Amino acid sequence: MDTSYRAMSKPHAHQSQAKLTKIIAICFIVPALFTACAKEKYQAKPIDQQQTTAKIFAKDPLSADFKVYLIKQGYKESELPFTSWGLHELTLSALYHHTKLDVSKAQLALANAQLDTAKLKQNPTLSGSIALSDQANEDIRPWAYGLNVKIPIETAGKREIRVEEAQHLQEMARIDVADTAWQLRSQIAKDLLRYHENIARQTLLQQEISKQTDIINMLEKRVAVGMLSNTDVLSSKLLLQAKKDALSAEQAASQEIRINLAADAGLTLEKFDQLKIKPLTYNPLEIDAMPTEHAQTFTPDTLKNLQEKALLNRLDIRRGLERYAAAEAKIKLEVAKQTPDITITPGFIFEFGDKIWSLGFASLLNLLNKNQTLIAEATQLREIEGAEFEALQASVISNLNQAHARLTAAQQNLINAKLQQTAQQNYLQKLNKQFAAGALDKLELSQATLQAQLVDTKVLTTQFEVLKAANEIEDILQIPLTEKQPPFDNILSWIK
Repeated sequence: MDTSYRAMSKPHAHQSQAKLTKIIAICFIVPALFTACAKEKYQAKPIDQQQTTAKIFAKDPLSADFKVYLIKQGYKESELPFTSWGLHELTLSALYHHTKLDVSKAQLALANAQLDTAKLKQNPTLSGSIALSDQANEDIRPWAYGLNVKIPIETAGKREIRVEEAQHLQEMARIDVADTAWQLRSQIAKDLLRYHENIARQTLLQQEISKQTDIINMLEKRVAVGMLSNTDVLSSKLLLQAKKDALSAEQAASQEIRINLAADAGLTLEKFDQLKIKPLTYNPLEIDAMPTEHAQTFTPDTLKNLQEKALLNRLDIRRGLERYAAAEAKIKLEVAKQTPDITITPGFIFEFGDKIWSLGFASLLNLLNKNQTLIAEATQLREIEGAEFEALQASVISNLNQAHARLTAAQQNLINAKLQQTAQQNYLQKLNKQFAAGALDKLELSQATLQAQLVDTKVLTTQFEVLKAANEIEDILQIPLTEKQPPFDNILSWIK
């Protein structure tokens, strides 16, 4: 009895071993197939702080790489390197070196990738099955194999709508890059004005200190002979000390301004100090050298034209339009989702000797929920974007009107200061003639000269007030006023 049982169980053991062998083989083969499908491999990229720091210190406006970049922007090799650096040259340095622009460009690259993702069709999926049935009487039946393919079909143009939305988001990212570039230029323009004003103020303060010192020396001589009291000398010394304090403050601010300019241009202070800064296109110390293009550009009858330029050219206005268009696309997508997608599932099963073909069909029927909630949410988002766009336009117009009013006031102050300056100079010329004729002593002439210098300082201040107000309007318009206007696409072409 025992012998016959062992004889019968031996074939069954072989079959069980064969079954186990197949299962083990499948367990190894299937994962191998999944692994073979993977083309991209993960690559770690940790941040190396030392390397990042070295990269920052290596940025050089005189490097060969920057020279290649400038040649691509249209410069001739004979024009490089720049002998002096102004707003345009420092802006190009910022567009090439500044790390803030790297962030915007990385976000644009992400938007480009998202657009490529939106264009992809859903991939079919493949599934398989394997089965083995052992009868209760220990009879073994053949293996059963199944293979199914799921083919998704999007309806109502959902993929095209997603592409449309991604295109608007991509354009928003492009506008963000251009906006970052403009903000860099804007900050350079502001700091350059501070730089030139600082130099001019130091020059005038040094002249005033020199003249005030001469006056004090003359007063002290008169005190020594009893012609004046020490009170007159004391007040003059207090005034001299105030001027020296003002000069010290300007000298201390000059280093801070240079540090800011270096950061604006994306450079270290050490690299920036190698550059020679261009002087202003006019000498602010001269009387009648104020450029007339500002006064001609900002006359009251052109305010409406400036408003139209701002509403058409500002990058945040363009971004608002793209945001609104993206919201529109989102509504279209939610409306399209009311039409369910379809999945076709053809399959083949080899079951215990039978060959079975099948064709499956699947779809989600929106019988109860017609997607009204998501449509309403997307519609409300569009309303918000529309309201924000109108608020942005109103804010731009208001800011432009205020800036125009400040410019008008600054221009009037400059006119008044120049009239006062002219009168003071005429008076000084008269005193010089009297001094030459011996009818006036040197102290009175020196005091009149100091007064004329104070008026020159007032003119200088009002000149820079006009330039700052003009720069503010330029910033609102986002259009350079004293150089060739770079269109939106040209701003992007400047970026490496």
